[in-house]
Amino acid sequence: MSNPRLFHVAVPGFVHSRAFRCLWLLEELNADDYEVCMLMPGQPYAPQMQAFGVRHASKLPTLQLEDQEITESGLICEVLAEKYGAFQGAPEERLERAQWIAFAETCITFRIPLLPTLMNPDKTLRELQTQAIEPMRAVFKDNLTRFEAHFETQDSHYLLKSGFSIADTMCGWSLHTFHAWGIMDLETGTTPRTLAYLKRLRARPAFAAAERYGEATPGLYRRGCVPLTND
Repeated sequence: MSNPRLFHVAVPGFVHSRAFRCLWLLEELNADDYEVCMLMPGQPYAPQMQAFGVRHASKLPTLQLEDQEITESGLICEVLAEKYGAFQGAPEERLERAQWIAFAETCITFRIPLLPTLMNPDKTLRELQTQAIEPMRAVFKDNLTRFEAHFETQDSHYLLKSGFSIADTMCGWSLHTFHAWGIMDLETGTTPRTLAYLKRLRARPAFAAAERYGEATPGLYRRGCVPLTND
């Protein structure tokens, strides 16, 4: 296939998968040639993806790029930034960028052992709070301290001094999602710089464009959430 195709799933009005990071980046890159395949939430991904030509991958996110099937949101963001030649940061920031990408997973996302519970739309808010949110509050409070300390010492609107980068799409999805769920409460007044950072990210037009896919029905779309009839 000629166009990059990203596989994504979202529970309408509730949560995007980590593929949101990659979709957001594609919007930031102003790439006109990509496609998004929205899957049915709550059902096995592999059979749905195979119907659209995936051979080996069985998890999200997956990016079909030429003859390759690339998984892991951090790696996909790296590949896309390299392909389109943008948002990689300065050469001397390579290590710092890699650390933020790793931090987004090892210190944020994967500290939620009950992520499938949080993605269950049949759970009430109280059930989610009891089973998954309350046990994690202290952990995420420490993570917010890491962000706040960074913005206290670095004069930049984004994680890298050179400006917006894939480090922001990686960490930004985590902050946005877990603040919305109430796990990371940025409204307490103790992390004003991190809250301002999150508001800057949410205000970016590409972020809003990527969010539109959260209400899309399963199927194949071109950029702009326009249905594609020829798959």
